[in-house]
Amino acid sequence: MTQEVVTLSPDALGYKDRGKMKWIGLMLSDHSEALKKQKQTTYSLLISPKPEQSMEEISACLYRSYARKKPLSIQLDIIKEGRYLPDIKGSIVGFKENSIYLKQHDQTLKRLALEDIRHVDWIDTSDWFAKYTRQDVTI
Repeated sequence: MTQEVVTLSPDALGYKDRGKMKWIGLMLSDHSEALKKQKQTTYSLLISPKPEQSMEEISACLYRSYARKKPLSIQLDIIKEGRYLPDIKGSIVGFKENSIYLKQHDQTLKRLALEDIRHVDWIDTSDWFAKYTRQDVTI
């Protein structure tokens, strides 16, 4: 006498697995919590406005930074929630029309419109490069 083995899969019974869909809610809550924390740290600092520079002063500083590859700190003339944004630090790597391209410390490029710049300051290069810590690679 032989026995017949019947195996039923969930797919054969009409069950549809939602795959990643069931994890989206968890990811969204973690993501929104991280964004909330980032917003608090960004806006918790009271950033005082620096004196507004003329376009000629700003252009001269930007050109010198580009020519000498020197890092600088840029305060934008943008107010969010009643506060100025934190300064953007980096070195100028290019110009195009009314925009500059700034290479930040983490090697990301940021495009800034010239009319949005309020103030430009030089950064001491020893401070700039001291913040960069090289990761040791062991093989």
